[in-house]
Amino acid sequence: MAHRVSKLVMVIGAILVCASIPSKAAFKGLTAQDEFNIKLRTIYFDRDYDADSSDDSTLAQGIELNYASGYFDNLMSVGVSSYTVLNINSTGTAAGNILPAGNKSGEVDGGFSKFGQYFLDFKLGNSGHVKIGGQKTNSILLKSSGSRAIPNTFRGVFADYTVGDTKIYGFIYDKWSRRHDKKWEDFSTDQSSTGAISVIWGLGTAYSKDDLTLEAEYFSSQDYLAKAAFRGSYDIKLEQSDLTLSSGLFISKDDGDLFVTGAEGGDLDDEDKVGALAGLTNSENDGLAYYLDANWKKDIWTVGAAFTKVSDAWIEDNFSGDHGTNPFPTRSLIGADFTNQNEKTWQARFGINLKAFVPGLKTKFYYTNGTGAENSALGKLGGEADEKYWAIDTRYNVESIKGLSFRWLFLDYNTEKIGNVDGVKGDRADHRLYADYTIKF
Repeated sequence: MAHRVSKLVMVIGAILVCASIPSKAAFKGLTAQDEFNIKLRTIYFDRDYDADSSDDSTLAQGIELNYASGYFDNLMSVGVSSYTVLNINSTGTAAGNILPAGNKSGEVDGGFSKFGQYFLDFKLGNSGHVKIGGQKTNSILLKSSGSRAIPNTFRGVFADYTVGDTKIYGFIYDKWSRRHDKKWEDFSTDQSSTGAISVIWGLGTAYSKDDLTLEAEYFSSQDYLAKAAFRGSYDIKLEQSDLTLSSGLFISKDDGDLFVTGAEGGDLDDEDKVGALAGLTNSENDGLAYYLDANWKKDIWTVGAAFTKVSDAWIEDNFSGDHGTNPFPTRSLIGADFTNQNEKTWQARFGINLKAFVPGLKTKFYYTNGTGAENSALGKLGGEADEKYWAIDTRYNVESIKGLSFRWLFLDYNTEKIGNVDGVKGDRADHRLYADYTIKF
């Protein structure tokens, strides 16, 4: 207990010291356009399962030091980010959530530090750039998740170039660093050795003009999985409100010798096939899914609805350990993907901006219901399930303190299942609390 109190005092002390620094404090860097900021995130997760023995919680402190220089001779800049996560208190089996496992079984590590970003950024005139090194990434099918104390990052090359209303981009990465760990590691499947996936890469384009946006992306985990994404949106200006209509089509497909039984343990039921041997028997995936979405906004009100239909199971995870790169509006805000074989999913959303009562406060309610999910190997004979959740997402940006914000996310997830459907998770309720404070120099 004394050790936990000591850590908490240290964390609070660090926050108070940073908070005492004026947001416009002078910072002398390599160029006049240098940027430096400190991002503090206090994060609390509390997961309540049907089986009390599985419950866990974590209170942790994330600290980011982010530096990016201006461009030297209008050609090249440098950037580096140091990430630290401190475990204030953990209960249950919370390892791998916000922090890695400790030395003993069921124990959570006390904290870690690492260089999460280190890159050179080269300008391509005024129309594009090439970034080389450890970096965050953000595309349709691969994202640096921001839902933990720190983001995950990738090592490699990213480039983009804009011509008129069209942007073309591409990336190739050979290592990544997880959001809950200090290591840089090679890519793998759930069955392969580490590094079996030599690289992951993607090519994409985005067109935006007036109220129309069109996007396409191709992604590959070498010798394992290929994906394609197509989506578009159109904004309609009504007399006193706005309506946004959007749709997307997504494909996932086995793409090499690494796609064997058990290589994707979270979504596919290929181990249920008669005679299948995990890690040895060739497997296949012809994932296909599409969604339709409508979002209406007027004054302080937002109302939305979405529908997703999946044929063969669409795989979210691009490689082992990858979570959170899900482009469907019907996805669960926490946990389940809702992209199982033959699943149909409906979602209703309702949001309200409470700025008239508390400036900077807004909240949104979700209800999502997925039906007809099947065992991806055997169909209904192997199992079928329905899943649903309701959630509330409340955010508060403190206007009187620039850079300070809070978020409370609650989700309750329930299923009805017969047989085996790997993509359906166990019933649980999640509370997530975030307190973010960014100081810019």
